[in-house]
Parts: sequence; C-alpha cells; structure tokens
Amino acid sequence: MSFFRNFFGTSATAAEVTDTSKTPVRALPASWYTSPAMYDLERRSIFSRKWLLTTHKARVPNAGDWVRYDTAGYEFIVAKDHQGGVKAFLSNDLSPVHVHLDRNGFVWINLDASETPEVAWKDDFEGVDEQPRFDYYNFEEYNFDHTWDMEGEFNWKILADNYNECYHCQVAHPDIPTIADLNSYYVKPKDGHIQHFGAPREDQIAKGFRIATTYFWPNASMNVSPNFFFMQRFTPISPTQCMMRYEVYRHKDATDEAFNVISDMYKRIMSEDKYLCIHSQKNLNAGVFVNGLLHPEMEMGPLHFQKTVRDVVMEHHEKEEKAGYEIWPASERASKKAPGTREDPFAFHTETDDTYMSEKNDLNVTVTPVMAL
Repeated sequence: MSFFRNFFGTSATAAEVTDTSKTPVRALPASWYTSPAMYDLERRSIFSRKWLLTTHKARVPNAGDWVRYDTAGYEFIVAKDHQGGVKAFLSNDLSPVHVHLDRNGFVWINLDASETPEVAWKDDFEGVDEQPRFDYYNFEEYNFDHTWDMEGEFNWKILADNYNECYHCQVAHPDIPTIADLNSYYVKPKDGHIQHFGAPREDQIAKGFRIATTYFWPNASMNVSPNFFFMQRFTPISPTQCMMRYEVYRHKDATDEAFNVISDMYKRIMSEDKYLCIHSQKNLNAGVFVNGLLHPEMEMGPLHFQKTVRDVVMEHHEKEEKAGYEIWPASERASKKAPGTREDPFAFHTETDDTYMSEKNDLNVTVTPVMAL
C-alpha cells in the first residue's frame, strides 16, 4: 500500500519543487484515462461529493426559470424560485441539491445526499471569488446570451490537462497571442482552482482583451473580459467520452462587433483543443504512452489538477476498502457489494518498465505505467 501512496497519492507537485530544482514529476497512469472501473470510482469520489461550478444566476433571471444539467451520469435542475433564490433539484425525483451562490453570482452545486455536505465549499474554494483581477468586471452587468456544445471521444481529464497548460498555445492556437502575452503566461494553483495569467499589452486592453481565466476543479472554467464571459464544463459521459458544454454571457454595453470578435475567437480555440484531445486519447487507447514526465514549471497546472484527482480518488478508495462496499455520497443508500465482487480500479494490467517491475512484484499487483501528455 505504501507504493500506491507514493505513486498515486503523494507524488510531488510543481509547487513542492524548489526554485532551483528542475525535477520532472510523474503524470497520472494511462489507465486512469481509459478504465471503466476508474471512471466509476471518479463518479463516487469526485462528482458525487465535491462542489461543481455549474452556471451563473443570470442563466435563470426570472422566477420559474429552470435549466437541466448533467454530469457523469447525474442529472439535476437549477431553477429560480418565487422568492428570488436559486435552487437545485435532482431530475428524477426533485430531491433538493445543495447550492452555493458566490459573491459574483456563480452557482455551485453539491450532490452529496447528506443534510450537510461532507465537503464545505470554502474547503476548496475560499477566496476564489475575491480575486483582485475581478475588480475590473461587474458580473451584474452581463446577460446570458447563448450555449453551444461539442462532443468528444476522450476522457474528461484530457481536456483539463490540455486547458491548464499553454505549452502548446504558440503553435496550436494562433488567436491566443492576439489577446495575451504568452511570454508572461503562468498559472497559480491553490486548493480547488488554478488561476491563469498572461499580461495583456495596452493595445490588447484597448480592444477589450483584458481577460481573467480560472479553472475550477474538477471540471469547469471561466474566462471573463469586458465584453463577455463564458463558462466551460467538461461533462463526462464514459471513460473515453465527454461533452464540452459552453454558456456564453454578454456585457450589456458590448457592441455586436466587440462581442462577436472574442466569442468567435474562443469557439475557434476550443475547437482546436478538441482536435488535440481526440488524438491524445487515440494515443492512450493504442498504448503509445508508456512512461512520461511532466515539466514542473511549464506544466504546473496539469500537475496540480492531477495531484488533486489522485488524492481525492485514493482517499475515497481507501474508505471503501475499509468499509467493504462502494460509497456513493449522492445516494442515500450505499451500493453494498462484497470486496471480492468489486472490480479494483487499481488492478491494471499492462506492460511496464524495469523501474516499476520490482515494486509491482513486491506488492503482487500490476501497475499501469505513467504517460506524458
């Protein structure tokens, strides 16, 4: 079990690497992006109990307005009640769902069926809605404009890995240098979010390209500019399939030209990311990635994202091992199965290199090698 903790649970993140160290850090194992058992464990450990950024209150501006959402097999409704509050309910029986409305009007939900969620919103996101750079925007002045979706044949975590680094931006996204200075790009991870920074030039600011970008773990992001903001949700469908869902909001004073320039630009950028993710998943499915390391500085965002996934999944897995059955916080009834009948998400089987063979043999298990994205 100590090997599992070292390999899956406590690998150093970029934040833990000293300024003088350039030591690469191991990425998640490839099977975490393909395994049905791992996907089910993620549904229990992440989407069944963690806070999920879902929408903005401007999406349901009037009493009686409601929108149906889904993620990882869970369906729920966000609605505006007649007292002016934002509520959420499960789609199947209208059971209430925990809701948190942050200071900027963003709506978070938690599917934990307990009266009080095991995880408090502030545990992962305290201060995320108080970023100083948000002072440039008044979220009350934006109105919901439209949605658009893209379906992709890839694991939801590939999207997160892709989104949280800009190593590829210079060659893959020709639009990005027009709205941000890639030479100044960096990320700042903290708890359940990753702030992205790229100082715009004065001419870019004059064009309305002062942009603040934040990734909200596990599966959402928000980009805001003076003329628009859009929310992106990576909605898992299966181990190797997900839906990218976008909600676009327009500033009340934005001209058609100013709004369409940046809205259309982000549609191009997201479509380019989809292409990259599809081919990354194909490589994973084909076993192209065997062992891989991530750059401790250039890929700090994916490292923070992956470490959070690893920690949350492993903690929940250990709870289930002790309990002897699957724990589904989103359901009042745990799915009780004898340990021997449950598929072990860590019982992967694939070739691995000599470095891990001795550790594998000592534990009498087979471990999937890591990959590089």
